[in-house]
Amino acid sequence: MDVQQHDKTFVATFLAVLGFLGAFTVAILVIANVVSAKTDNEAEAEAQARLEERIKPVGQVITDEKMLLAAAPPAAAQREPMSGKDVAAKVCGACHTTGILNAPKTGDKGAWAARGNLAALTASAIKGKGAMPPRGGDPSLSDDEIKAAIQEMTK
Repeated sequence: MDVQQHDKTFVATFLAVLGFLGAFTVAILVIANVVSAKTDNEAEAEAQARLEERIKPVGQVITDEKMLLAAAPPAAAQREPMSGKDVAAKVCGACHTTGILNAPKTGDKGAWAARGNLAALTASAIKGKGAMPPRGGDPSLSDDEIKAAIQEMTK
């Protein structure tokens, strides 16, 4: 075989391979562009939704009295009054059972007597005293429920 013929065959084969690789590359780029266009739109919409969730306002200020009344939540349903024993167990027991933070223990008549009479103890419980928050930390308690709980704990 002639050297020139060999060179022509090599160049023709080389150009055919380069043409095939070029066409293959273009085809892959077109397919990738079509697939990524859908994915980009979906990802962009999802990212936009996450952004809007993060930057949404936490609340709003209402200065118009009529709008304020319209936006106010409905009043809570009235509950049945609790007994002194129930209040003492539910609200007061955490501190007054153990005597934590110098709280007089339930049933320790001497410690309770040193703090004052029933009226003074009730007033202290309503306003809060020392580490004890007002109304023992339950603002829904009525004065009568607090008084009944104190009577239960001072027995």
